[in-house]
Amino acid sequence: MRKFKNILAVIEPERNEQPSLERALEIVRFSPDTRITAFLAIYDFSYDITTLLNIDEQTAMRRSILENSENWLENELKAQHCEGTSITGKVVWHRSLPSAITAEIKSGNYDLVIKSADSHGILDGVVFTPADWQLLRTSDIPVLIAKDHPWPEGANILVALNLSDTEDRDIRLMNIRLLRNAQELARLMGGRIHLLNATPPLMPVSIVEIPGFTPDIYSEAVMKHSREQIEAFGARHRIPPENCHVIEGQPDDVIPKIAADLNACAVLIGHTGRTGIAAALVGNICEEIVDAVNCDLLVLKKSARL
Repeated sequence: MRKFKNILAVIEPERNEQPSLERALEIVRFSPDTRITAFLAIYDFSYDITTLLNIDEQTAMRRSILENSENWLENELKAQHCEGTSITGKVVWHRSLPSAITAEIKSGNYDLVIKSADSHGILDGVVFTPADWQLLRTSDIPVLIAKDHPWPEGANILVALNLSDTEDRDIRLMNIRLLRNAQELARLMGGRIHLLNATPPLMPVSIVEIPGFTPDIYSEAVMKHSREQIEAFGARHRIPPENCHVIEGQPDDVIPKIAADLNACAVLIGHTGRTGIAAALVGNICEEIVDAVNCDLLVLKKSARL
């Protein structure tokens, strides 16, 4: 079972609140031996117009900005009552926040990165790449997108499984990894795990052409098979049948609804790993629901370290 031992909490100075740091501290409250790195990437774009200055003046300006940021971060950690917690502040000079986070992940021994949720506009997924979306695509460790809400003890944790192809080894491994991470969260907070399988209402054309066929028969058969699958998965991992949910519909519609119905504190989902034009045009379910869910989103990628 995964244990979060070394957390990278991304600090963003333009925010009044820091949900990422608050979430990391909540994990430490349940697991005192966990270490936190409060990570701040800073860049002053006025530095770009200092080409008229000599090297010493540029260096002094950059050093001054970094020192001010380090002092600000130190005061922020004090304001969050981090005394007695194994927490280290780290400030780096970097123009791009997602790139800075990715570089830090590669240079450290982190097993979880926490970032506060961004607010996205309607066109962000088409025209822009918000920082948390970009992080989901580049991080090789689990990413927790934190929202401003508490993690109460005994809270519900929703795991979105992919049971579309049980013969696919990658899909099977992802489902197991999602469950293992959910079990660690449940252990930390005494939470309850719920499993979800969203079954899209797809119907092969060849079946529709069968004489006497009705869509209801096919839909009932698919739902029955999906329920058998998820309950079998749950039984192997001691998840009771009443905590196994099969809902007909598209995942990006079903997951936020069930998360709200359960008042879940977190949703766990696997990332398909699409990049480039495919990601821009088609998107990934975890990116499509990051705004819609009313709780934290923990995302694992196929290539993520175990």
